[in-house]
This record gives sequence, structure tokens and C-alpha cells, in this order.
Amino acid sequence: MINITKFKWNIHQYVNLGKEIYIAPVFGCRSCGYIGRLHRHGYYSRNVITLHSSHRIHVLRLKCPRLGCFKTYSMLPSFLIPYYQYSFDFIFTCLYFLFFLNTSYSKFVSLLKQLDPNSIVTTSHFNHFKRRFKKELPFLNYFFAQFPDMYYQMDQVNLVSILKKLTFFRSKYLDFNQIYFEKMPRYFFAKN
Repeated sequence: MINITKFKWNIHQYVNLGKEIYIAPVFGCRSCGYIGRLHRHGYYSRNVITLHSSHRIHVLRLKCPRLGCFKTYSMLPSFLIPYYQYSFDFIFTCLYFLFFLNTSYSKFVSLLKQLDPNSIVTTSHFNHFKRRFKKELPFLNYFFAQFPDMYYQMDQVNLVSILKKLTFFRSKYLDFNQIYFEKMPRYFFAKN
């Protein structure tokens, strides 16, 4: 199971920690209802691609100690989206430039190549982000309806209006990815 967790470190600080990731104790298993402390259960590695570079990080795993359950939880940092190598900020920046600022795909690829000459991003990545974001629009609209200061223009469910709300939300609440995970029955950019 995935838990999106807010850590006090940014990506670069998190990378420098290696396997020395310390978190407050986590209590309770969502699978079996166990209310005690979950135990550390190792790490796994994954790639993270940002606007400027690529990194390999370690993700802490926890395990339910209850006999018969033994469910494991990945403590995914909130700067990541589950099952994506690209950081949340990378994807948000792509969407913002392409659809809010109306930058062409090829121009944005050139800009990314200037930031990171080793970048492997192509226009097909942007098409994928756009398709996934379009599928996410109704969920995002529902999510924003839960915040009184965001409950406006609910009939406008298009890329630009939702990006405006997302931009406003990030400026006010900072950690969209974790809050979305906590309030919705899915994670951001989920496949279905």
C-alpha cells in the first residue's frame, strides 16, 4: 500500500539522506485495523526526474506486525507521484507551461534541454500528461469543492480553470499531492 507522506526535506536533501530516513512512528494498519506501531521493513530504490536533474532515492517501507496481516506500506515522499519517475513539480510545471502559458511542445522540450542537457523528455511525454490530466479533471474539481475558498466556478471544468485552481491551492496550502491523497479515494494522476 502507498502512503504519500510530507517530509521536511526537499528532493536534494532527501537524496543526500540515502537510507537514513527518519520519520515519526506510524500507527495503524488500514488493511486489518491494527492500532499499534508499524515496523520498519527496509527500503526500495526508485528514480526521480526533476526539471534540472535525475536522482535515485530510497523509499522507506513499513510493515504491519499483526499475525496474519503483514501488510507493507511504502512511505512515498510527497514530491513524488506513485508509479511516475517524474516529480510532482516537474509534471505541474509541464502542464502550467503547456496549457496555461500556451507554450508549444517543441519549444518547451528545448527549454528543458537547456535546463538539463541529459533530459530525455519528448513531446510524447506531454501528450501522456495531457491525457492523464484530462481524465483527472472531474476528480480535481470535486477535490477543490471541499475547500470554501476554492468553491467557485464549479461548472468550468477545463484544463486552464483547473490549473488556475491548482496554482492557487499550491500557493496557499503548499503540499497539494499529500492533501489530495488524504482527502480523495485515489492518488493524483491515478491510472483509473
